[in-house]
Amino acid sequence: MTSDKTAVEAGLRRFGDEGRPASEAARWVMAEMGDDFPVFQLMTRFFSVFQVSVRALRELENWEGLGTGGPLTDADLDAIIGPLTVRETPLS
Repeated sequence: MTSDKTAVEAGLRRFGDEGRPASEAARWVMAEMGDDFPVFQLMTRFFSVFQVSVRALRELENWEGLGTGGPLTDADLDAIIGPLTVRETPLS
């Protein structure tokens, strides 16, 4: 488990570069950051690395992968987030 923001964001970039789905990337972040982190941190990491709307990221709160009983399946989340397109210019 790591809480190193730089390492987590580098890992997420690899997911985007490899064309992997959002649900897989989200599960990886959760494993890296540990069980005790707010979903907001997951949203923040995705927003920092990928070109994705805040509206789409808000759907992470409804994802079953969080273990909170949300109705969105992995396939639903992948469709809402869409392809993981890495930002050309990182947020500053």
